[in-house]
Amino acid sequence: MADSDGDRFSRQRLHWGEEKQRQIAESSILIAGLGGLGATVSQIMARAGVARLHLVDDGSVEWSDLHRQSLYGECDIGSNKVLVTRKRLQAINSRVEIVCHNTRVDNTFCLPPGIRGVADCLDNFTGRFDLYAAIPDGMFFVHGGVQGDQGQVLTLIKGASLPLDEILAGCRQPEGLIPVTPESVFAVASFMSSELFQAISGAPKLLNRFLVVDMAGFTLSFLEV
Repeated sequence: MADSDGDRFSRQRLHWGEEKQRQIAESSILIAGLGGLGATVSQIMARAGVARLHLVDDGSVEWSDLHRQSLYGECDIGSNKVLVTRKRLQAINSRVEIVCHNTRVDNTFCLPPGIRGVADCLDNFTGRFDLYAAIPDGMFFVHGGVQGDQGQVLTLIKGASLPLDEILAGCRQPEGLIPVTPESVFAVASFMSSELFQAISGAPKLLNRFLVVDMAGFTLSFLEV
């Protein structure tokens, strides 16, 4: 069966139009962390037709990942996450270029050239701060985080927004495993993806403000930074 972009993207074109689809189709996005958030965000980006995805993670699939990390199954236990993710995303959309970076984000991390924006799907503050430090002025940075049945999304523009390490200066990394439920991961990843599409088109809705998601109370709230 022939692949036709006219058919593949017809329903989202009805919603956001040809120009936004063109912007998405020309974008290169880096997704840091392929856990619960990153696995879902990368899948949504591939389905929407982003031109190029840079995937950054140095982990392997574990049993404790399977309840919330949407691209992995029991057959992937022990396998490298970036390689499994590339295989699954190419099965979803073979036209998306997938660039794998089997590495950890630390203070030596260098951003690949040609990136339009960054999705912070990491699970530790040190990595998030190092990632933000690595991006150039003017680039958008969509941060997401989940703990328990709550989550948050925030967009920053490097050089114009407060630095991430100042915004999150009072936060402490939880000891041990971070509790998290699957539905909260999928909800926050969807909000992150929606914000990425907005940022690609130059109109982020969460610039310099947190969207706070409470799945237990079915509430959304906003916090300016």
